[in-house]
Amino acid sequence: MTTGQLTDETAIRDLFDRSNQAWEAGDAHAYAAVFTADADYVTWFGQHVKGREAIEASHVPVFAKYLKGTHLDGEITRLRFLTPDVAVVHGRGAVVKGKRRRGRFNTKVNIYVAVRREGEWSFAAFHNTKYSWLFNTLAGSPEAAR
Repeated sequence: MTTGQLTDETAIRDLFDRSNQAWEAGDAHAYAAVFTADADYVTWFGQHVKGREAIEASHVPVFAKYLKGTHLDGEITRLRFLTPDVAVVHGRGAVVKGKRRRGRFNTKVNIYVAVRREGEWSFAAFHNTKYSWLFNTLAGSPEAAR
């Protein structure tokens, strides 16, 4: 890995951390700010939200009501650069409340597409899906061991 890639990886990991901090703060504006103006955002139940403004608007009621007081328990599991300005970021996480942690029944698998525009990294796409521990264990997936 080159010094430039290491710097870019650090910037992408910081972006991921900023999204988690904004979620924990219940700040829809700050959460949406990590995405591009034209981002694609797909939730685990299949809702497709298009654009930073729509991401923000869709998270206002989430943070105010449905998932108020929650935080993200997540991690980046793989980060791969497709070009110097585009990276695919794989992650795993869960929305939890209080001292709860992610586990077998609440884990989701995430994929982000990070892009650098005008020297700044942001997420151009996000997709979230339920992770099935049982299926992956039965299928012999190496991911099940993690």
